[in-house]
Amino acid sequence: MENKIIPYTMLSEALNSTQELIERILPEYGMPSLRIGLEKINSVLDDYLQKAQEGFPIVGYHFAFPGEYLQCYDCVPVCLEASGYFLATLLLHGVEKYYDLIANFGHPYHTCSAQKASMAFTLDDLFRFDAIITPTAPCDSTCASYPFFRYEGKFPLIIADLPFRFDEKGYEYYGNQLKLSLTKLGKEIGQEPDYKKLKMALELENKTNKLQLEIFELAKTIPSPIENMYNAVSAATAILIPGTIEKYEFYKEMLEIAKYRYRKKVHHGGEEHIRSIWPYMLTFFDISLCEYLDRELGMSILFDIFNYNFSDPINTRSDLNTMFYDMAKKGMGWPMVKQSIEFYYPFINDCVRFAKEFSADCFIFTQSLACKQFGTVPQLLKEALKEIGVPMLIIEFDVGDARMTSLATMKEKIKMFSQTLL
Repeated sequence: MENKIIPYTMLSEALNSTQELIERILPEYGMPSLRIGLEKINSVLDDYLQKAQEGFPIVGYHFAFPGEYLQCYDCVPVCLEASGYFLATLLLHGVEKYYDLIANFGHPYHTCSAQKASMAFTLDDLFRFDAIITPTAPCDSTCASYPFFRYEGKFPLIIADLPFRFDEKGYEYYGNQLKLSLTKLGKEIGQEPDYKKLKMALELENKTNKLQLEIFELAKTIPSPIENMYNAVSAATAILIPGTIEKYEFYKEMLEIAKYRYRKKVHHGGEEHIRSIWPYMLTFFDISLCEYLDRELGMSILFDIFNYNFSDPINTRSDLNTMFYDMAKKGMGWPMVKQSIEFYYPFINDCVRFAKEFSADCFIFTQSLACKQFGTVPQLLKEALKEIGVPMLIIEFDVGDARMTSLATMKEKIKMFSQTLL
């Protein structure tokens, strides 16, 4: 059958090549998060590609729509944002030619590169979806870009309306939106939702979330037992393979490694000199920055935006309304969703609290070109952190496109900033 998800095939091939390099070049226990994470992700991707070949419907989803919710259908879930960003990580020249392709089509350069790559994949006939599902979050860039898939790609686009209220009424509303949108999705792909399968996926995610929270707590210790690369690989694992046993196994194995390092008081990079918090994103166009900071500067990345969002367990043993209510709470607390929809006060309060709890020496705020809803936040956060004696570096960049701010420039900025801390 015709391959409808060629970028996932490209991603699988890139993962295989990277795994081969890891086995040949790295020492046996070098960068375990990368070694374990790539193995788990590739295992699930192989399953997705096999299902796609067998004719299962292809369902695209926005990363802010927790992918495990799609487990109620026999489908191939494809995260549009992950496709471009993780190819940007693994391919030699990233996906710059696809950014240029969609720019030449007429799409504004200042929108999010997360969507631009998948838009270009669609324009180049590399993606063919049976349906796409997304919330109206986390930002205007998303809301402005996703209609492209309906009007240019001619794919059914299902939208779950996400409210501004983070209270009981807001959760009830969004829970109903999730249920309605999943029902609409079923009609588009000709299936009835299997809530038993969904409950199983949610229960597995509950167990996985507990492991993630334990790892997060261990990062409070000095030195941090979490290697910087974990943050990047964790983001990929959480977004690409949600609701799977492989995701659970990744965090289970990483927790055991973190516990070992905690007991031995060892740091992945040799010695920890600086403890940094990245309240927004790491760079995806070159994640070698993580290892550089560990090895060359002794700077720990305690966590980034994709690794400090946790939800209460979803109640799967009561009625469906309760389950969807809890699913709504999780979806509205998803990375970037909560931070981008609410006013900045809760975000700043969280950061100040984290700075104290994690004994942070500094914050590094990467201000993405596309994240205009966050444009004024860095300076406000910098002033708030200054009051408790924690300095912050602001770096403007494009998280997927190295041509705006290069890796060399980022390294130089961080190196100069670190010299003021030692």
